Amino acid sequence: MTTVSITSNDAVQQSASAVLEVVATNPDFNQPALRIRQAGIRGGAASIRIDDPNPDIEFVESDQIAPAGKYEIAVQADKLQLNGRNAGNTAFETMVVFQRLAAGGNVGIRTARQFGGGQGVVAIANATLAPGANPTGGGILYVEDGALKYRGSNGTVTVIAPA
Repeated sequence: MTTVSITSNDAVQQSASAVLEVVATNPDFNQPALRIRQAGIRGGAASIRIDDPNPDIEFVESDQIAPAGKYEIAVQADKLQLNGRNAGNTAFETMVVFQRLAAGGNVGIRTARQFGGGQGVVAIANATLAPGANPTGGGILYVEDGALKYRGSNGTVTVIAPA
């Protein structure tokens, strides 16, 4: 098996450093900077694997003003999280979390902990601002003061489950 290994041990760094950086500098060349192709036919192999105490992949949309366009996929305490930068650009906030089945199998929307001791449940945090406009061609599901609500395209708000 052919293996290429890059090892870095540059001692303590004052800031995050890159061990491997792939840079595409031609703005007219609209192709991937990094491409991974696997020829395996059995499946189950990882194309990318990160072994780290707190693994994450950060996405920065470079044509946006921070904190806009900053997201990450992270693993923390047996949970897979989709996070976005907070308004102060000082930390990430959890938007959606998924727990492995053996850890509870829960899904959280805007919460990573409020599962009430349940397993296999979906938790939705209270909306910070209830919808004030009608959606077009659909509806909005949200929680307000602990009550599950639905706002339809005609503006009717239905309480599905009171608090």
